[in-house]
Amino acid sequence: MLKGELVFSALVFVVSLFLFWVTGSFFGQESYGKLGPAFWPQIILVILAVMSGIVSIGTIKKLSREKGWGESLMTMDRGKVRFFAAIGLIVVYIFLLNIMGFIIMTPLFMIAFMILLGEKSKGWMVGVSIGLTAIIIILFTKAMYVPLPRGEWLFRKFSLLFY
Repeated sequence: MLKGELVFSALVFVVSLFLFWVTGSFFGQESYGKLGPAFWPQIILVILAVMSGIVSIGTIKKLSREKGWGESLMTMDRGKVRFFAAIGLIVVYIFLLNIMGFIIMTPLFMIAFMILLGEKSKGWMVGVSIGLTAIIIILFTKAMYVPLPRGEWLFRKFSLLFY
């Protein structure tokens, strides 16, 4: 499990550095006193790189202290199933985001991910997913003026009721 965590965190670190480099090609209408189009992606990518670097270093320390690397086969299989299920959820979310819109897909995605992680409280899952979606919508559309996908057809009409 620790080896997989190390590989994943190192991969996230490398990809975030690459994407930071890509944001250097973002050009837009920058004016005095306003942030350019690359500002927020660069901030998020720096935070992502730092956090994945911290996780990588912590995992390396755990691996160096650990003598036995073996885990039961059942634990590894369950972990792999959850890993691929999480990737599948992310792919479905990205695919359906432009069709169904942010306001509908994000709470559904969060609830599905919480179920995958083993959360049992239905009230907690619904409350957190709706609350975080509302905070993200307010933060991005009102504070940063970043448009979020609204969806198509009926989903777009529903999204227009909120933002």
